[in-house]
Parts: sequence; C-alpha cells; structure tokens
Amino acid sequence: MSGHDFSEWAGDTGNRWREHIDRFEGMLTEIGDAIVAHAGFAPGERVADVGCGCGPTTFAIAQTVGSEGHVAGLDVAPQLIALAEDRARDSGLSNVGFEVLNCETGTPAGAPFDRLFSRFGVMFFGDSTAAFANMRSWLKSGGRMDIAAWGAPSENPWFGGVGGVMASHFDMPPPEPDAPGPFRFGDAEATTAMLEAAGFSDVTVTEHRADQPFGGPGSTPAEAVDFVLRALGMQDLLNEASPEKQAAVKADLEAMFAAHHSDAGIMMPGCSLFYSARA
Repeated sequence: MSGHDFSEWAGDTGNRWREHIDRFEGMLTEIGDAIVAHAGFAPGERVADVGCGCGPTTFAIAQTVGSEGHVAGLDVAPQLIALAEDRARDSGLSNVGFEVLNCETGTPAGAPFDRLFSRFGVMFFGDSTAAFANMRSWLKSGGRMDIAAWGAPSENPWFGGVGGVMASHFDMPPPEPDAPGPFRFGDAEATTAMLEAAGFSDVTVTEHRADQPFGGPGSTPAEAVDFVLRALGMQDLLNEASPEKQAAVKADLEAMFAAHHSDAGIMMPGCSLFYSARA
C-alpha cells in the first residue's frame, strides 16, 4: 500500500478504481463535501478540478459556480473520464467538461482559470514541484488553489491498520516519504515549502478530521476485506502465499475491521489536510 506510479492510473490502478467506484466514492464523500465548502466557490468562477476521477467534486463545484461559471474535470485515467462524461450527460449540467490530461506537464483547454481544486488527486506526480509550477501557470494572477491531501499515516488508522496486518504476514518495504503515494503531503511544513518553491504564496493549512466509512457506508467486515484485496490491489500479494497464510491474513483483517463495525459500516478515524494558496 505504498502508493502507485502516476502512469498506473491509466492502467490497472484506474481500472480497479472504476470497478469499485461506489465504495471509493462512498469513503470520500464527506471529505469531498468538506473541501468544496472550505474552498468557497463563487458564482461565475472558472475552475480546474485536478485528478477528478469520475467527477463527484466536479459536479458539486459546478452547482456552486452556476451557469455563468464552468468546471473542467481533469484526470490522467481515460476510463475514469469516460464514466465522468457519461455522468455529465445524465446530469443535464451544461457548465462541466472533462479532459484526459497529464496535469504534471499538460495545459487544459479553458486555461487560465480563476480557481484550482483537487480532492486527493495531486499526490502521485513524479516531480511535485514541477507539477505544481505547471498547474500554477493555468491560474490567473492571484487565483486561488485548494487541495485536500491525507495527513500522516499515523493519523489515519484506516490505512495503518491494514498496513499493520499486511506487514505482520509479509515483508513490506517502508514507503519513501517523498515518493508518489497517498501520504506524500502529510507533512504540512514540507508541503508548504514545496508549494512556495512552485511559485505559490499565502499558503495555509487546515486540518480536517472525520471518521472514514472504510469500503463505503454500510460495509461489513467481510466486504471491507474484499475491498482491501480487490480494490486496493492486495490480492496479488495473497496469491503468492499458501492457503493457510491467505486464510490467516483474511481472518486478521476481518477481526481488525470488526472492532470498528457499526450500523454505519466500518468507521475508522481519518485525518486530511486542506492546503490553500494563491498564484
């Protein structure tokens, strides 16, 4: 669970995300709503939504900026953009558009924008400073950026619990702090310095804590185990193990999830960081 190469989002990682889209989006709905509210979009603004996936935040922002505004949903994964475009047709919203784009190096149609936004879509670039400098070039002078990134792994037991179980059964190399991955921007001081090096100013950091419904709202412990193995790409690791070891891993994961199970699902503490800055 050390993260993914950015290019994998156009392949296996993106495929898994799309296959399990309801569970992934169900886990992140509360945080998506919170970062959209934190950003405080105004009617008429033009917004770029980076790493938009299948578009839930794109559509939420579009409803806020209204018919005079516009939101460009951007993602490197064509299979996710295809589903977002299907949803856009069903939504009836005329102020959204989607584009397959490597945001580390490309420039989207519609630039420059008033605002730049991302919910967990910016932690997988090969060179963060270069990527943010590129994205800053899409903004009008003084334009605002708002991004959500995960806090430290120690503050997110929904991740650490799974990692602990897997590490107790397999030799798992520790992740490199600055390598592409979900917790790359969990160090607020280092991330602020990176954003300033990329040319942003007035960087602020707001901590957001909320329980995560692991595997989506209403998941059972068994469904959460299935989500870990299939959606988070752990099944390949298990396939190399003996049947006895596979059973032991599943049992340990299920017991860990059972300790957090309620009528709402598998509710586990989570911490994210909202970074805001000006171009």
